[in-house]
Amino acid sequence: MGNPVKEYIQKTLYNRCHKKYLAEVERQSDRYAQLLLQRGEETRLSVEQRAQKHDSEYALRETEEAIVIYLNSGMPSADAFRKLDQEMVQKPWLLFAYGYEDFLTEDGRRHSPWCKPVWSPDTWSTAFYIGSLFAVRKKTYQEWERFKGTAGAEELTAYTYTELGRELAEFCLEKAGDILSNQERKQMEVLEAFLYHGFQEEDAADGWLPEEERFAASASGEKAGTISMIIPSKDNPEVLRTCIESVRTRTKITDDFEMKEIIVVDNGSSEENRAVLEQMSEELSFRYHYEPMDFNFSRMCNVGAAMAKGEYLLFLNDDIEVMPSQGEEWLQRMMSAAVQKHAGAVGAKLLYPDTDLIQHVGVTNLRVGPAHKLLKCSDSQNYYHGRNRGRQNMLAVTAACLLVAREKYDAVGGFYEGMAVSYNDVDFCFSLYEKGWYNIQCNDAVLYHHESLSRGDDNLSEQKWERLLQEKHTLYTRHPKLWKQDPFYSPLLAEHFSDYICSYEYEYERRDCYTGIRPYRKRILPEWKNDCLTVNVEHARRERKLDLTEQSEVYWIEGWSYVLGMDNCRYTRSILLTEEKTDVIYEAEALTRYREDVEAILPQQVHVALAGFVCRIPKEKLPAGSYRIAMLVKDGCSSQKLYRETEAILTVE
Repeated sequence: MGNPVKEYIQKTLYNRCHKKYLAEVERQSDRYAQLLLQRGEETRLSVEQRAQKHDSEYALRETEEAIVIYLNSGMPSADAFRKLDQEMVQKPWLLFAYGYEDFLTEDGRRHSPWCKPVWSPDTWSTAFYIGSLFAVRKKTYQEWERFKGTAGAEELTAYTYTELGRELAEFCLEKAGDILSNQERKQMEVLEAFLYHGFQEEDAADGWLPEEERFAASASGEKAGTISMIIPSKDNPEVLRTCIESVRTRTKITDDFEMKEIIVVDNGSSEENRAVLEQMSEELSFRYHYEPMDFNFSRMCNVGAAMAKGEYLLFLNDDIEVMPSQGEEWLQRMMSAAVQKHAGAVGAKLLYPDTDLIQHVGVTNLRVGPAHKLLKCSDSQNYYHGRNRGRQNMLAVTAACLLVAREKYDAVGGFYEGMAVSYNDVDFCFSLYEKGWYNIQCNDAVLYHHESLSRGDDNLSEQKWERLLQEKHTLYTRHPKLWKQDPFYSPLLAEHFSDYICSYEYEYERRDCYTGIRPYRKRILPEWKNDCLTVNVEHARRERKLDLTEQSEVYWIEGWSYVLGMDNCRYTRSILLTEEKTDVIYEAEALTRYREDVEAILPQQVHVALAGFVCRIPKEKLPAGSYRIAMLVKDGCSSQKLYRETEAILTVE
């Protein structure tokens, strides 16, 4: 017969561990709830709040500040109307404003926030992202009424919400002019005036786009003109052949535009390859310009542009391939975007070859710098209200495939040659944006980009990383107002994920959150070394700086672990670092990380959702040396300890 007192204590201890585990899983699996709590907002709405009625009397209302607010569906947050009023009163140049939206589960939990960009005319042409709650200045609304010849509010209610919103938005844009100046750029602005939708969890909308892709046609009705294609290339004759042959054979040329020429700029191929390329230029009918120089992508693009005779310039990497299955209309679609008066640079969707994995759907200017969203995600899915579908306004697009009107290229002085390798295309797009043009990501033009799937920051040498940081520093020196700013990416969205996730950061994600570390002076007992403890170290290295202003150096250890066949909610973990020459041991706190992926691959193991661990150790806390990485786990319900050494080494310089 067992000891009832001991059993009671163990049960109490286990219940405490289990409760703590469940609370932490809930906390780490609902990032949006944590953001709301951080902002002092409710994460759930009460039954009474959800029961509010919003009939026709709410469909159209005029405020005391001469603002007309239109609500189509859903439930506005308590201060939504006040925020809309206040914003438009404080900003007299604002014609039109709209709010963020989120959704409700049946029990009132808020989820799936729809955080929107500022006014984006091409995004709007693809889908009416303005949404269910928007406001317009009464004077502008009255002008629109006269323009439409309507009888007023009663007749207005006969319009569907989408028709109303589209017409008002279009009217405001036309009122401002086709090209918005820097001062007018914020005429339509997104506000944090949340609107709640009473959808079930499984009913959360993917976006306004239907399942079949919907592409916006050019509204200009003008002929686009002539195109000069410029391809920088060196010592890649076969790759270049694939590129040009695919362009020649898989591109549909219409009466609207003419492919005037293809110009290849070679900065110094070997004599053997030069001879091959000269022969190829005759075979494939392209202009070949050979000019030995240090690699400078900007310089090569500008040299090609100086030779070009077309009214539009198409810059193309030599490792781009027009897709055999659906590529024919890619250039026609890009041209229909580029011909618009408000258009700056136009980019194409790029996929990794022979896959549906995304390489490029626009460049977002995050706090950490310019980045590709949705990198390596499957394009078979519709992400965040269609961000990989149709046309989207982005702050920048990649010059791996970039189309721009010659007059606009000249207006910003072409590519800045002080940035030879990185961010030169971003700098070019920033300059276009600052001139008042909108850069457009054309997701209905899809090409293959033969960039390696394995390429990434980890493969850059320290020298190349330093150069990358220097060129990023140059970028923001030239465009200081865009440092950490992107009008087409909501500040409520995360900086550190490829996907569109809200911006709350957990402790293990914060670059200013460091791990506690102290000398470990106890003995490691033989009975602790039990093979049931599994430890996988994924990263163990110095954390790279994200910009030149960072002073501190941090060492980063990350991975996941679990105890085989045991209930893992019972255990706490720490990392033991043993210096190889002196055998001095340091114990570092392991921050727990929610790992849904680990839980999915270990369905037979109990409570492994928090299997992830992260350590971020300031350099000054560890003497220089090589450290063997091990893990020590402690059972919260008994005195049991487990120890496991790994093959991973942390080298502190």
